[in-house]
Amino acid sequence: MCLKDRLLHMLKSKKGNALLLATAGAIAATFSVYFFVSLTTLSEDSKQRVAHLYNAYQMGQSLKGKIDGADINQARLGSGTEDDIEAPIDDVFHNGKFIPLKTMVKKAIIIAADDPTATARGGVDTPYDLNNSGVLIKYADAAGAVIAATETGSASDTIVADVQLFVNLAGTPDTASNTPYADGEPFYYILMDADTAGLTADDHTVDLVQFPAGILATNEGGPQAEVSVVLPQDDED
Repeated sequence: MCLKDRLLHMLKSKKGNALLLATAGAIAATFSVYFFVSLTTLSEDSKQRVAHLYNAYQMGQSLKGKIDGADINQARLGSGTEDDIEAPIDDVFHNGKFIPLKTMVKKAIIIAADDPTATARGGVDTPYDLNNSGVLIKYADAAGAVIAATETGSASDTIVADVQLFVNLAGTPDTASNTPYADGEPFYYILMDADTAGLTADDHTVDLVQFPAGILATNEGGPQAEVSVVLPQDDED
């Protein structure tokens, strides 16, 4: 099967998204520009959807690594309580917090790329919305149940086995077509935390019943690019 057919199959597959993200990551590591420029056989919209989903996935991976202690070669998850996990890290990474992409960049856990959709539509390099893009952090136990956030020093003895990360990836308002969002509001390509965005659960782009563990969910291959990403040009079709 040729590259085009494999990628198209993975875009539509219910179990292929993890492999698709790995393929996209390999291409991204090879080219110092938007990785999707080499995927010339895919439609422009599909390239953009994969790019946004990949960037959201990397936000989740980078944040999980920071909380787990990967930057200092530790593995905190699975061995400590909420207080234990939070003691050595800045409070912006604590349970229940929404960390903006701007803060993630400032804390040097990720480098922000330009927004491929806004760049393509406007014809000039355009960044993501660093303030409205970000990740909601939820600690979870071994059964996958969310651990309620507590004040430091009052956490239970429950071991934090994992973190569930819910990404909002926003661009600047699209002047031609900002639907499904109000004119002048950020355009959320991926929305998993409606409360922080001031929107409702109906606006979620990822089905959180199907993928309750967030952007790093592994069931059914994780959130699928074609159904998890909204583009302004969707309303123009």
